[in-house]
Amino acid sequence: MKTLLAITTAIVALSTATAEARPNCPGGQGYWEEIVRNVRVCDTHTENYTVTLKNCDYSGHLTLGFLFNKPDFPLPHIKYRTSASRGVESCPASKFASESEVYWYTDHNGTRWIGHATYSGVLSKTSEQTYTENRTRTVETNCRTEQRVTRVFRCGFQP
Repeated sequence: MKTLLAITTAIVALSTATAEARPNCPGGQGYWEEIVRNVRVCDTHTENYTVTLKNCDYSGHLTLGFLFNKPDFPLPHIKYRTSASRGVESCPASKFASESEVYWYTDHNGTRWIGHATYSGVLSKTSEQTYTENRTRTVETNCRTEQRVTRVFRCGFQP
């Protein structure tokens, strides 16, 4: 009988060590679970560097493309346009440009509709300015995988 009482006491002590009473768990019982996950860890340092950038200006003429419907008012056949590229690494001698415009037209039944006209052409470079900019970047070295252990309380009994 003493042996049976000692075994019962040992079982109760063992179960209370892993189970904990919590008021927010159904039945009030729960346990701590350790979750192990792999994490990428690196040593880091910051370094400064300089980049050379350009501002480019362009201008030229765009030509009206084919229209499927005759506009109610005449559209210009050529448009003069300027364009700028800021903070780029290079300035090509020219660049293609395209833009759309909405126009009204009337069909053979007298109903007015909206049409779309497209202008396109090549713009030539008119100026180029070069400048430098200081920047900062973070460099990672000695990267490795480490294990992190997190304890999470779970409701219920240990599976």
